[in-house]
Amino acid sequence: MSIPHSSKREPAYQPFQCLICQSRFTRHENLKRHAALHSRSQEEASLPCDFCQASFSRPDLRHRHMKRKHPDQDSEQRRATKGSRRRQSKTISEIDRWRSFGENGHSVSPSERQDLRPQNILVGASSSADENAVQPSSRDLATIDGIVQDATDLERSLLLETSLFNPTEFTGDRLNMTNSSQSAPYDTSLNSFSFPENIPDGLLLNALEPSQNDWYPSNLQITRGCDLFFTHISPFLPFLHQPTFNATLAAPHLIISMLSLAYQYGEDPDYGDRLGSGVNLSTRCFHQARALLPSDEGNMGGFSHNLTLVQSYLLLQICAMMYLCGQDSAYGLKMHSNMIPLARASGMQPVSSTSSTTEDLDSLWREFIKSESHKRTLFAVHQVDTLWYQFLSIPRSISHLEIKHDLPCPESHWAASTSAEWAHRRLIAGNTSPPMQYANAVRLFLSPSSNTNLSSIPAFDPYGAINIAQFLISSAREISGWSTMTGMLSMERFEALRSSLAALRPFLHSQSDEPTPTRNTCEATWETAMIELQIWSPSHTGGIVEGSINAVLNQATSLAPSYEFLSDPSTANAIQPHVDWFLHYLDTTVNPDTEAPWIAVYAYKAFLIAWQLIRGGVPGAMQVVGVHDSDTEEGLRWARKVFQRRQRWEIGRLIMFCLDQLGKQAGLQ
Repeated sequence: MSIPHSSKREPAYQPFQCLICQSRFTRHENLKRHAALHSRSQEEASLPCDFCQASFSRPDLRHRHMKRKHPDQDSEQRRATKGSRRRQSKTISEIDRWRSFGENGHSVSPSERQDLRPQNILVGASSSADENAVQPSSRDLATIDGIVQDATDLERSLLLETSLFNPTEFTGDRLNMTNSSQSAPYDTSLNSFSFPENIPDGLLLNALEPSQNDWYPSNLQITRGCDLFFTHISPFLPFLHQPTFNATLAAPHLIISMLSLAYQYGEDPDYGDRLGSGVNLSTRCFHQARALLPSDEGNMGGFSHNLTLVQSYLLLQICAMMYLCGQDSAYGLKMHSNMIPLARASGMQPVSSTSSTTEDLDSLWREFIKSESHKRTLFAVHQVDTLWYQFLSIPRSISHLEIKHDLPCPESHWAASTSAEWAHRRLIAGNTSPPMQYANAVRLFLSPSSNTNLSSIPAFDPYGAINIAQFLISSAREISGWSTMTGMLSMERFEALRSSLAALRPFLHSQSDEPTPTRNTCEATWETAMIELQIWSPSHTGGIVEGSINAVLNQATSLAPSYEFLSDPSTANAIQPHVDWFLHYLDTTVNPDTEAPWIAVYAYKAFLIAWQLIRGGVPGAMQVVGVHDSDTEEGLRWARKVFQRRQRWEIGRLIMFCLDQLGKQAGLQ
């Protein structure tokens, strides 16, 4: 049977529209590429041909011109570029081999060591240890350094070809503050931002040294690392069940991903717990797991396999963004973009269970653990997705309406170590009401009715309430962004969010005086939500999109003076209790080993508000921690003391550097 064709072709659906010239596009990347043309200067918009007088507005157009009009020259130029890169790659690999010989405890003979000397690689000297062997001149050594730097710059330009790290450049363990707002105006458009989906997986994989491709941690490293993970990481990422977790049965990429976070909190047992060995092992695990993941994605299909991939991506991106920081953040954002479709494939709604057909208590318990781990993993994905929106202003990828799971079960049920203990705790709980779906709970807290009975919500883990609080933070940011763009302020919408947060407070603020890691994370999230509601982020309303926590801290420090309206007594009084919570938390938390890394960012931003209050002479700005009014020097000294407790992690060192910049701005150094 023939199929009739319409004489007229229907126009393609074009949902993306340019706000400047009203042109429409079928794909978002086409819109971004087009929008960049509006923000370019004349010099940037002119890309000349190397062989004629033609010029172009885009690199791809120039490339097409080269292939059509100058094919011979284009091929010769490509061969020259490819040969140069190959020579640099070979030289760098040999130099890296020389630098890392014996790094893993392998002995190297004197003759082998001489073979690996960079001068022999460069000038072709004999591999013998003869004293008359050719020695490098200072010019040769300078050439080596130049090649190393060129190759490093080449890799960096390939990896970070977007403007992801502007205006902040990461240098070593420090922030380069030269591009702060005092020296140049910020680009408040999104044209310069490109989500790093264009980082080739091959580049991510090949960045590993060949000697590490077959490396795997020892049994002792795995045992110690799992203990560290469940002690320090699980309190704020509780989606792996410790009593039933078996490291010998877990996927290798998941184990190594766990270790990449765990060894930020302990030293490497294979190196005698030498100081600093844990961070080195953490970094090595991160890159090894990163190499394993792309090859594993080709085997997608099974639910359990997809779920472990999601968990690995989740752990690795947190490691990259919150612990390694700097340029490794590009890997974290790439992993986030890879994780989202996997999370959807693994199921945004509960999978069918065989628990209704089994009469064995232990099997029933294990089915419960499997289902709960799946649910909590998706809640963690949602949390991290909103975190990057909150910190970096990167649009969210997952809507709360996509999550069809119930709220997490009570923490006591999840923590049960045996099936009998689990059954007993459920029995004494005596709650026969069915669990509530997450989206329905959000709707209930957003209900405008004052007669809403929140006590009807069945008991659930506060871990789920964190998601609701972060959803409300995202809503506040969307309203503030909308108000900035339109110039219209909707106080009714802000009041609705304030009412919702007030209703959520009892679910996040424990009545117990005993601080716990979970309680600290819950309360810090709620207090941050209240601050976000009262004070709009100047970086977000300014349209500044970041690519790393380095840039976030830099911008927060540079834009701190933007809070001039804090001198208003009503605003200061409204924000003071929430700032005081963070000041008290920093003052009393002597050992932050179970603290979620993003709490340090929350706390630093809260301190910046207190800093502006004390500089403005607001009474009682830091009285809760014993800092006298208007005593900026004492306030800065106190901040250095409390954040120094976090200096073992990169995020703590970055905050310490920002505090130095604050001191310089205030003339205290």
